[in-house]
Amino acid sequence: MILVVDIGNTNIVFGLYLDKTLLHKWRINSDLQKTANDYAIDIIELCLHHHIDCLQINGGIISSVVPSLTSKIEEAIKKLGSSQLSEKIFLLANLLPKLNIDIQVSNKAEVGQDRLVNAIAGYHKFGGNLIIIDFGTATTFDVVGNNGEYLGGIIVCGVNSALKSLHENTAQLPKISIKPQKKVIGKNTFEAMNSGSYFGNIALVNGLVLQIEQELNINATKIITGGMAEIFKEVWQNTYHYQPNLILEGLKIIFDKQ
Repeated sequence: MILVVDIGNTNIVFGLYLDKTLLHKWRINSDLQKTANDYAIDIIELCLHHHIDCLQINGGIISSVVPSLTSKIEEAIKKLGSSQLSEKIFLLANLLPKLNIDIQVSNKAEVGQDRLVNAIAGYHKFGGNLIIIDFGTATTFDVVGNNGEYLGGIIVCGVNSALKSLHENTAQLPKISIKPQKKVIGKNTFEAMNSGSYFGNIALVNGLVLQIEQELNINATKIITGGMAEIFKEVWQNTYHYQPNLILEGLKIIFDKQ
């Protein structure tokens, strides 16, 4: 079994693969205060809860946008098994130069590992001319060209990040969790805030996707992914591809190439 790990600013997502099949997907909070031992215990407990023998994990790959957690998760995985496992844990940062991705931006080092993995997975599944929208701590738009080249993208404030800021920087607006809403005009504070976030993000995505397509003169294949994408999947169910496990699939593709 192979453990693929996506370390994000808010959550760490683990995917456990047997051959090509994703057996389990787990999500825990990204906690900078935890030690490698703490994370090893977390992984062991998740495995035990699903009656999985940790000793059967014989490889792993880690993508991270939180450098201070990368080594902790790597060390945690190494604690699960034998010395042979240690030799088969790959850090995506070390593999990227070998993948020959055509990254067409001014500073390649600035592109998040998660965004490149999404681009690889998206191109593998759907071919070129893609717009991938990832709803995470930030909402990112990544554009993939006809031949799989990474053309660049857009970064905006994430759904929950914006709501948190709204609550923390105002005296009377409550903390809310976004939910699908039928009418745009809110009849109370919750509905007004929820409408602004829900319909505001829909309009944001629709507008930016249109501008990208016009700028490149293409009709792109659209993909939505990330922790908050499920809330919007019904809105675009006939026009966008909902791929909740895109980054995990991308990590597995990269691992298999090693």
